Amino acid sequence: MSSSSSSKTSPPPTRRCPPCCNKRARMRRVPVQATLEDFFKALRGSDLEIHLNAQVDAARAVELVGWSDRALLKSALGTTLAKTTVDRALFDEAFDHFFRFSSFENLAAPGGAVRPGVQPGADATPAQDPPEQSPKNQTATGSGGPGGCQGSGGQALSQLLLSGDSAALAKRMQEAAREVGLTDIWFFTQKGFYTQKIQQAMGLELLDREISDAKRQTLAPERAKELELARKKLFEEVRNFVERKLALFGTAPTRQLHDDFLQTQKLSNIEKRDFARMHVIVSKIAKRLADRHSRRKKQRVRGQLDFRKTLRKNAAYDGVMFETFWRSKVVDRPRVVAICDVSGSVRQYARFLLLFLHSLGEQVSDVRSFAFTNHLVDVSDTFELLPVEQAVDKVMQAVGGSGTDYGQTLLDIEEQLLGDIDRRTTVLILGDARNNRGEAHVEVMKQLYERARRVIWLNPEPTSFWGLGDSEMKRYAPYCHIARECNSLTHLESTLDALLRTHSASA
Repeated sequence: MSSSSSSKTSPPPTRRCPPCCNKRARMRRVPVQATLEDFFKALRGSDLEIHLNAQVDAARAVELVGWSDRALLKSALGTTLAKTTVDRALFDEAFDHFFRFSSFENLAAPGGAVRPGVQPGADATPAQDPPEQSPKNQTATGSGGPGGCQGSGGQALSQLLLSGDSAALAKRMQEAAREVGLTDIWFFTQKGFYTQKIQQAMGLELLDREISDAKRQTLAPERAKELELARKKLFEEVRNFVERKLALFGTAPTRQLHDDFLQTQKLSNIEKRDFARMHVIVSKIAKRLADRHSRRKKQRVRGQLDFRKTLRKNAAYDGVMFETFWRSKVVDRPRVVAICDVSGSVRQYARFLLLFLHSLGEQVSDVRSFAFTNHLVDVSDTFELLPVEQAVDKVMQAVGGSGTDYGQTLLDIEEQLLGDIDRRTTVLILGDARNNRGEAHVEVMKQLYERARRVIWLNPEPTSFWGLGDSEMKRYAPYCHIARECNSLTHLESTLDALLRTHSASA
């Protein structure tokens, strides 16, 4: 009796789903967050910086507006992620590209829900965030066919292909792409790998098995042909899908690798075709330096308590310190005199140093720029009248000579500049110090060293070359507060960062 009652109350055995089904079920529970993360990656690929706070605001905005209204979604995300006019243009382009519905894989909404009535090539809006599927429905739909793991709606891949259900195929492809991590694609050489992985995640192995079985059956030759044609179509669609995702997600890492390479390359080896990209990199680095040092200046520096001033101001309160006064440091922006050799290969280094200095904007209160080969030429007015990139090009073309003469240039400095050099001025010299066996006039360097706040000499040649041949660097170096090798953007950034930091600390 007890045994029969226990058999009646015991629950019926449940069928366990394979691990791949559980993985897909977990993926369906967080579709919106995954879509937003993919979109953030696409924005970074468009050179749009997305900070963590902006990402949090964007996620909250999506919770408020939902996915049903494309225009509203675009407006909400744009408001939280794009802070300037330039950023907004980048955002609009990335949004239109990311939420583009041009073939069957894009007919599904970001969350995996299908938007009914959408045809390939139509401009659609993301569907509402779908409700999570209940365990009961998952059991009913997730066990069709051999193996019990058929993907979307429990249908085998062959059934989806032959039925022409574009929306279901779209959903299956998006789930497979997320499962294999397609957003991590970097290089065009990975297209074949991801194309194959996505097809396998969609059920390619079972499809190939069905094709083989149909070929062996003499009564089903037409089915074998249909399946083979559908397989070819699937390959084309998946490959096109991967190529579009490569253009969307692979641009940023590839560009970043190239940018990292350019930043460490000797500036004399930079090819002309990379000048435009180098100017963009310089602008980004200058903006980063400006942001870093402007934050430092905005921080309130209290220092030590000023007892005398505090007691004097609080005498009316019987010595009770209602108001406290602190000794603070006055942070003064540096004045820079930049003197650049523009002869031969040194010209490239001068180009980017001048570009750096004049991109720093408010962080450097006054920049006077001079260029020379054998005579000193004031080029500051050129930078005031023209955009910095055009000014650099004009200076490079205008200033020239038959040979470098550092001695004569130093005499020009003594005549034109020495009276204006004071304890607030940083003299920044860029050159290789090769003087063609001329007179060095080291005494002028000594006067600069005594009058200026700092004399910084940046030499593009390795220190092992200093003093060899016609190089006068070892004679000039004792009269420099800083003398260092500098032949890449990385070197220039560290030098200018140190210039701004030490000036703020010692002001």
